[in-house]
Amino acid sequence: MRKQPRMRFPLLAALLLGLMPAATAQDAFDPFGIPQDADPFGAAPAVPGAGAGFDAADPFGAADVADPFGVQPKPPAAKPADRTDPEDTAERGRGVPIGPDERDPVVLAIRDMSPTEPKDLMFAVRALFDIGRTDEAKFFLIQLMEAEPDEQQLERFFNEYGEALFFRLRQDRRMAPEGAEFAATVTQAARRLAHQPERIQGLVERLSDPSPIRRQRAIDALRRLHLSVVTPLVQALSDAARADEHAAIRAAIPRLGDHLIDPMLGALDSPDPALRVQAIQVLGQFRNSRVLSRIVGPFADPDSSDEIRDAAGQAIVNIVGRLPDRSHVTQFLYDQASAYLDGMLPGRLDHEDRVTVWTWDQQQGTSVPLRLEASDASLWYAARLSWDLYRIAPENVDYRRLALSTNLQWSKTQAGLDQPLDLSEGSLAVQVADVGVDALEDVLVHAMETRRPVAATGAIELLGRLGDPSLVQSSNGKPRALVLALLSGDRRLRMAAADAIVQVDPHRAYAGSSYLPEVLGHVIGTVGTRRALVVHPRLETAQNLAGLLMDMGFEVDSATSSREAFRLAIRHPDYEFALISDAVDRPPVREAIQMFRKDPRTNRLAIGLMGRQGTLETAEAFAETDPLVLAFPHPMDSAGMSFQVGRLLRMVGRELVGYDERLDQAARAMDHLLRLTERPEIYDFYDFHRQIQAYQSALATPLLASHAATILGRLGSPEAQRALVTMASQHARTLADRRAAADAFAKAVSRRGLLLTRDEILLQYDRYNRSEFLDVGTQQVLGQILDAIETPSQATTTQSETAEQDSTAS
Repeated sequence: MRKQPRMRFPLLAALLLGLMPAATAQDAFDPFGIPQDADPFGAAPAVPGAGAGFDAADPFGAADVADPFGVQPKPPAAKPADRTDPEDTAERGRGVPIGPDERDPVVLAIRDMSPTEPKDLMFAVRALFDIGRTDEAKFFLIQLMEAEPDEQQLERFFNEYGEALFFRLRQDRRMAPEGAEFAATVTQAARRLAHQPERIQGLVERLSDPSPIRRQRAIDALRRLHLSVVTPLVQALSDAARADEHAAIRAAIPRLGDHLIDPMLGALDSPDPALRVQAIQVLGQFRNSRVLSRIVGPFADPDSSDEIRDAAGQAIVNIVGRLPDRSHVTQFLYDQASAYLDGMLPGRLDHEDRVTVWTWDQQQGTSVPLRLEASDASLWYAARLSWDLYRIAPENVDYRRLALSTNLQWSKTQAGLDQPLDLSEGSLAVQVADVGVDALEDVLVHAMETRRPVAATGAIELLGRLGDPSLVQSSNGKPRALVLALLSGDRRLRMAAADAIVQVDPHRAYAGSSYLPEVLGHVIGTVGTRRALVVHPRLETAQNLAGLLMDMGFEVDSATSSREAFRLAIRHPDYEFALISDAVDRPPVREAIQMFRKDPRTNRLAIGLMGRQGTLETAEAFAETDPLVLAFPHPMDSAGMSFQVGRLLRMVGRELVGYDERLDQAARAMDHLLRLTERPEIYDFYDFHRQIQAYQSALATPLLASHAATILGRLGSPEAQRALVTMASQHARTLADRRAAADAFAKAVSRRGLLLTRDEILLQYDRYNRSEFLDVGTQQVLGQILDAIETPSQATTTQSETAEQDSTAS
């Protein structure tokens, strides 16, 4: 292709003048501008006689409306078809122009211009693409990409030609793959530069420019930057040195869009009162009723400053037209907080069923988004509104209960249900703790009555920190709230109550004191594994189902009757769920599930109710009455079992206590038992002997074995001594655990005497005699056991000899 002088460019401009939209040149502040209102995709009208022109009815660049997928149309019959030598087929794949028979004046003019500069090449691509000559447009697009324009040039392309052109280039298959690649490069470059902090800061500064045109351009540009403007705007409002700009910024924010309402609500949590005043002023300008619940509290709060109260009052008037009185505010807040607590959402759900709320981040000094699960977002809002309510009317008992319980629940949820409350200075939990013992106990009672175990757990943690033994003592002989929590069906709540009672450390009997050893004994029964229970009247079927679960990594116990299943469930605290066939009897499945629900140890156990053909609908109807029962058909293979177990565990959600948490609870319970059994003269009102089976089971858990041995040694009963010598004689155990068992046995004998039977004693001698070829450590342990066995007889012999000597002397 021969090069022509650049002086021919005016001819090209004249030919293409009809192709250019009226508003091609975009404002420098408009990085995402649309070229023209009539055609949001930026298509130019077709030019008569200019070949296969771009039809306005086809915004994606296809020549024929009847062909929306962009297939090249057939040329009119009166026009000779373009021909290309077959040898040029490979080159045409890269967009090489068609041969010398070209008749289109626009194509010929651009060829004569022979553009080489990126801006000229981009002009050529746009012109040729708009008239439907994708073959020619692709040829010059490849040259443009090979020229490698920098980011500033790419941004100018974006601003000059508009986003719609690059959208069309990306979608048109005739321009693939270069069209999509180049469009993505241009768009990314433009957006990256547009979102540069210094550029956004410059736009914020222009909001107070004397020129209304420049202010409007800045608003238009900031609007398109969406949430990227939050931090610059908030930081500008919080900067006292920029006070002259504040009024203009406050006036501009509502014009940027309602998407800034939530970020401004987040600014209400700022510790800076001046910023809170400005945030309230901005929110009032939105005139959106959604902000009312967050600004009526500061308006009616007696501790609010005059500036905040005045700003809130004006904002309320802007929205509803009048000021409410105190009673209207409190009732409004109570209703709103209760609605959120019942599940009303504070925003839209996203694709993951989460809601984005905004809160203040002191470290960043701005309002930041927080994506929460839907239930957590509702709780988050309820906590804030109820706390505003409590600040307005702290004397109202109902308001106080709502505020304290909701905020404790949120604090526990935020920290993690398996983690203690955040008690750092200024934390919400510390503020709640300041209400005192009586109010906290009242909240505990309220939370348990309304079945809010997370809030009750938080209240118990705070009560335990107070260390007041009177919390468990009662004057009417009935257990106090803290003691009754030991009977809760929620495992975390039971463990929190046990922790708190050990912390307050009562030294005399109290109503319900027998519950504590039972709870601690049940908790230490864990073995720290994922465990499931299968119940089916046919043993073979139960074993098949158990095999499918074992393939998923569960340890499984099987039962053929409901009663047997219940006995297993109360003995083992590790079951994550139970699968029960609706064919079970002794008792029938409905009665069996009710039996599970009546015992606190199994009250919150998730149950998969496996329905048979013909009874599945009945099972599903029953499952609707229990939030922890899920009905489904009998799983037939691993895929089906995995699917149904996944549904079951998702239903339980965060209420499920995982095996790591169970081990942690067991370790804490064992520490409590060690402390309480160490001084029986003080804690003689606790009966630890009733849980001896639990201590024996704990010997099988490596994490707990040595401590369990110590407790058994302190109890010293026949069962305890038998369990200790058995453990000390097991070669598969670690030497440290066997020595701990031998030491505990010696202490048991010294406290309670030797309580082994004659056969058990002879067995120990036999074990020692057969250890001749075993390791030295094992021989020492077995010898230590024999020394302890022989100690009582030696003591008896010594006593007899002493008595004889005394008799002879007399």
